[in-house]
Amino acid sequence: MDTHSSSEEPRSMETNSEIEDSSSSRTRTSESDDPMATYQSSGDEVATQEVHIVYMMWMASQLSSPRVLIPEHNIGLRGNQYIEAVLNGNPRTCRTMFRMEVPAFRYVCDLLRQSLIMDPTERVTVEESLGMFCFLVGHAQGQRIIGDRFQHSSETINRHVKTVMRALHQLGRTVIRPTNIDGVHPYITGNPHNYPWFEKCLGAMDGTMIDAAAPARLSNAYRNHRGRIAQNVSCLYDFDMKFTYVYTGWEGTAHDARVFLDALSRSSNKFPWPPQGHYYLVDSAFPCIEKFMPPYPRERYHRSDHYSGRQFRGYKDYFNYRHSSLRNIIERTFALLKNRFQILNAMPRYRPTRQGMLVTACCTLHNLIKTITPNDDFIQAALALQLSEENRDADDELGETSEVVDMSHESAGVMAAQRDGIAIPMWQDRFGE
Repeated sequence: MDTHSSSEEPRSMETNSEIEDSSSSRTRTSESDDPMATYQSSGDEVATQEVHIVYMMWMASQLSSPRVLIPEHNIGLRGNQYIEAVLNGNPRTCRTMFRMEVPAFRYVCDLLRQSLIMDPTERVTVEESLGMFCFLVGHAQGQRIIGDRFQHSSETINRHVKTVMRALHQLGRTVIRPTNIDGVHPYITGNPHNYPWFEKCLGAMDGTMIDAAAPARLSNAYRNHRGRIAQNVSCLYDFDMKFTYVYTGWEGTAHDARVFLDALSRSSNKFPWPPQGHYYLVDSAFPCIEKFMPPYPRERYHRSDHYSGRQFRGYKDYFNYRHSSLRNIIERTFALLKNRFQILNAMPRYRPTRQGMLVTACCTLHNLIKTITPNDDFIQAALALQLSEENRDADDELGETSEVVDMSHESAGVMAAQRDGIAIPMWQDRFGE
């Protein structure tokens, strides 16, 4: 029994040693294969454990506590607060930021509100919506910059700018129209160089190039003779420097005569034809037909071509000079419009239809401003140019109807005879003959 028991103990001891040897060999093998184990074996086990503990604590804090969202627009005054501060503050601020006087701004807001074209939303008033639109068209700023100024998202800015644009476009149907068709305009009667020769003139018509944003496949069609991507806008003006008709949608390569004929030939355009015997002044790019008086062809026309009253070569040359002097109100009106609304010189990448509506909306706003505040700073600058030109002259000495465009020789003859009936007596009166 003792012999048997003694023989069992060595075998048991041998087995335990073998187990320890095998486990130690596996440990050495795993430590040699695992780089982290090698790294830990270098004495940095405590540091590694601390890193893991800090990381787990941070993850636990992130999962347990809700994240605090920081609002994007939290700088400065809110939109309605900013509008109230501008309208009740220094008048110069409204003139600078919104490109109009405070009375004109309030009048346009009341008009949009009373005509039921626009209603305030839960978060944005009509004043704030108009302020966004004026800021956009007056300074040609991006919608993100406007959103930062009014503390609204870009989606809110875009939606309200579009609403105001459509409202002004719709309002333009009643605002952009002839208003002085009875009697002679005071601008004519107040200048002896114009009265009584142009007493039947109701205004002037011309086209202008306004910057456009066209897709690449249509860029050649919109590139005008100056290499600009533009649209050709045809407009009528009266002598109050107001728009009486605006026709948009034509590419920059379109000729003024083509746009003119298209505007007259479509009854849906509702062109304001002048009454019988009256006419509009046009330049040499337009055809000579009844109710539209161009200058004499192949004669000097622009005012800069004349240096003194002694250089006129006949009644045609003198008539062209007076025709240009009276018609240059178009240039002043275009300059006033583009100076007030800078977006017309840097059109955003809107759809072509939206670009045309934006031009009409700016013309509508121009007419409203001219009606309420006819002597604001922008208009005074244009009038200063007008007065300086009149001083140089002193030194030198309707309703909408559906009509058919008459391009016949008879129509051209009628207008040529009417033009001669003005030019010859005016030339004789100029020299006292």
